[in-house]
Order: sequence, then structure tokens, then C-alpha cells
Amino acid sequence: MAITALVVIGQPFLIGSIYGATEAADLLKGLQDSSVFFGSAVTKASATVLTLMLALLSMTKNSKDKFDGGVYRSIEIIGLISTTTFIGGVLLLLFLSFPVGKFEDIPQGWYRGLYYGISTLNGLLSGLMTAGILILFDTVRLLVRDISPHREPRSR
Repeated sequence: MAITALVVIGQPFLIGSIYGATEAADLLKGLQDSSVFFGSAVTKASATVLTLMLALLSMTKNSKDKFDGGVYRSIEIIGLISTTTFIGGVLLLLFLSFPVGKFEDIPQGWYRGLYYGISTLNGLLSGLMTAGILILFDTVRLLVRDISPHREPRSR
């Protein structure tokens, strides 16, 4: 998550400054094409993870094994991250619906602000998806450890 934050904050320095509305509009058009697919993928993935978390919660509840509170807390955190990511993906798709073209009445900062807003949202969504998947992996690892037939008995 920290690496993603660094990339989001450092992005203007990585790609250089945008000097005019024409340059920003050109960059924004290129960014929009890839961001539509990214936003769609993020919303689908986060909705799928939420569905899988319900199945995982049901599995842990119906299991004969008892799980510690950490497993349930991880499931809750994954649900929160997935919900936040889903909302962010919908916001990204909404931002992508803003008009981009060579309009005369649009203020100079409009394209620049929209470009940086979409770029930042892309970075944040990437970080959220990565964090959610890493927590999901850790939760699955804990569950496998607890229900594996070759596990070491837990001390109580």
C-alpha cells in the first residue's frame, strides 16, 4: 500500500508536468481508453470477492472446527476493502463519462484536474485491490492451516 501511495504521489514527477489544456486533453484521451477497462475489471473483481467472502463466512460458520477472531476480522477487512474498491471503480467510470474534447468554454485547469484525478484514482484502486488480495491470501492460508488434515494440534 505504501508503494502504491508513493507512485500516486510521485506520478506527476514521473510523467512530467502538463503545461496546457491541449496536452492534458491528449493525455486524458489515452488514459480514458485504458481506464474504462480497468474500472470495469475492478468493479467486477471487487463484487466477486464480496460474494466469495460470503461463501467463506458460511464455510467457517458451518465448519466443525472453531476459528479464532482473527479469521473473522480478516473477512471483515476484505469485505470493507472490496466495498471501497467497488465504489471507487464506479466513481472512476463516472469520471470517465465527463466530456473530453476541444471545447472553448472549459477552464484551463479542467483537463489537468480530470487527468490527475483519474490517474490518482487508478493508483488508489490498484493499491486497494492489491491489499485486498494480500489479506485474502493470508486469510486462506490461516484457514488451510486450521482445517488441514495434516495440521499440528493447537494448544488450548
